Amino acid sequence: MARDAGKIYALSTVCTHLGCTPNWLESDNKFKCPCHGSGFYKTGINFEGPAPRPLERFKITLDDDGEIVVDKTRKFQQEKGEWRDPESYITV
Repeated sequence: MARDAGKIYALSTVCTHLGCTPNWLESDNKFKCPCHGSGFYKTGINFEGPAPRPLERFKITLDDDGEIVVDKTRKFQQEKGEWRDPESYITV
C-alpha cells in the first residue's frame, strides 16, 4: 500500500514490462524491477526502463470496523483513466 496526497491505494507489484516483481528501495524512494531495470515512483508511475505503463492498482475499501480491505480481483489502470475511480483509493 502507498499513501500520497491524502489518498491510500494498493499497488500491484507486477512489472508492466514482463511481469517480474519490483522491489521497494527505501533509500531511493522507488520500486525497481530486478529483471530489466524499470523504475516506478511510490505512486506506481513508471519513469525509467522498459515498462510501458504504470503499475496497476487494486480495489481498496474500508469495512464497517474501519479496516482496510484490498480486493485483488479488481484492477485499475492509470492510462485508461481508472485511477480516478473512487474504488481505486481511499481518502484520508
